[in-house]
Amino acid sequence: MNFHDPAVSETGDFPPVPRVPGPRILVSSAAGTDVGRVRKNNEDHFLVSRLRRVVEVESTNLDPFLIPPMHEEVGHLFAIADGMGGMASGEEASRLAISSGLELVRESARWHLDFSDPAEIDDLMTTCRRYIRQINRRVYEHASTNAAMEGMGTTLTVAYSVGLRLFVIHVGDSRIYLAHGGYLQQLTRDHTVAQDLATTGKITQAEVKSHRMRNVLTNYIGSPSDGIEAELHRLDLADGDRLLLCSDGLTDLVDDARISSILAGESAPQAACDRLIDSALRAGGRDNVTVIVAHYRVE
Repeated sequence: MNFHDPAVSETGDFPPVPRVPGPRILVSSAAGTDVGRVRKNNEDHFLVSRLRRVVEVESTNLDPFLIPPMHEEVGHLFAIADGMGGMASGEEASRLAISSGLELVRESARWHLDFSDPAEIDDLMTTCRRYIRQINRRVYEHASTNAAMEGMGTTLTVAYSVGLRLFVIHVGDSRIYLAHGGYLQQLTRDHTVAQDLATTGKITQAEVKSHRMRNVLTNYIGSPSDGIEAELHRLDLADGDRLLLCSDGLTDLVDDARISSILAGESAPQAACDRLIDSALRAGGRDNVTVIVAHYRVE
């Protein structure tokens, strides 16, 4: 009997088996900000965004077997900037830092959405360092052209994830926390005089929170130094992990134990944001408070 198997080509070769996509990573997030009970304006700015690359086949006469499974490559970008310099200048510094960063990402020739190649990770780290220097220079030059803005600056704390790979870019004393397995870990280091004193053993870590130099930054966006260096980290997330980005309006008034309890007790990111901000306001709300909460689930 003579028959023809359509799955076999005329040369006798089988077509390549389409690549099976890996598990989907579902990310849900929310953000919130409040001026607080003392300040008249909000010098905090935040950003929650998603970078997407997708191929959609709308029409073709190809054999369906020859069309690989389509999947969307997604990156999640979270950022918080806490301005300094007083009134409009601090607000302008944080706004300019985040908007400049977003502009650099938008104009980039390529988005980093595939980290199967280690060289891609190294390239992203190099790109992050370059972006931080460009953002710093833009904020500094803006302040230099306006006497009313002289001395303005801002923190800038960014989390970027693709799948379960997380990259942290940090300057200043806003923070990123990771809630994993029932524990809360601070991923960033505060770039302040008080923290430097604790690191060198001149004061204890417990004394940092009440030290008079706890809010004096040693590293910030808007610095006149071209040698500004961001703190960079890379780590892998797991199913059920939660990220928290926050300005010091939260951490100056709400301790880590309370933060951990709220994150563990609220399954919805928006509810967690609302409770964290409310806790800071109930504790006095001395500063603007901004939080971003992101939950990661593996489907």
